Amino acid sequence: MTPASIHALHGFLGSGKTTAARRLEQQLPALRYSSDEWMVQLFGPDPPEEVFRPGLARGSTLIRLQAERVLSLGVNVVLDEGYWTRASRDELRSWAASLNGGLGVPLYLYAVTVPEAEARARIERRNREPGALFVSQATFSAFLPLFEPLQPDESFRADLS
Repeated sequence: MTPASIHALHGFLGSGKTTAARRLEQQLPALRYSSDEWMVQLFGPDPPEEVFRPGLARGSTLIRLQAERVLSLGVNVVLDEGYWTRASRDELRSWAASLNGGLGVPLYLYAVTVPEAEARARIERRNREPGALFVSQATFSAFLPLFEPLQPDESFRADLS
């Protein structure tokens, strides 16, 4: 049996990660996990910051636990989380390498980028959709300096922008 693989999306708010993840889910096929969708289901579309941060951490842990089980069954997974920082991507690589009894699971990282103005416009449109995770322009601005683009030494499978 061909080993299952992890397909992870790297990109900022409004870059199109979820759209790309949905395409990958169908093409591979794979089971898709979206941290935004889990957050909305668990805490509503606009959780306060004191709920959001710990909720996101717990949700990511649950997603990983589910993904490990799915991978062990031979099913590909798509992780729609963003992986904004080099540290988060390095941790993702370490996690993938630790799976399958320490033999590792193939990890493919996909970049999804758009100009800032387009990302902001997409967030505004998404905020009007029922059930979407709400992101204010102030939050977008506050998070932007936290985003770390892929570095030259970080290989990625494709730019899905």
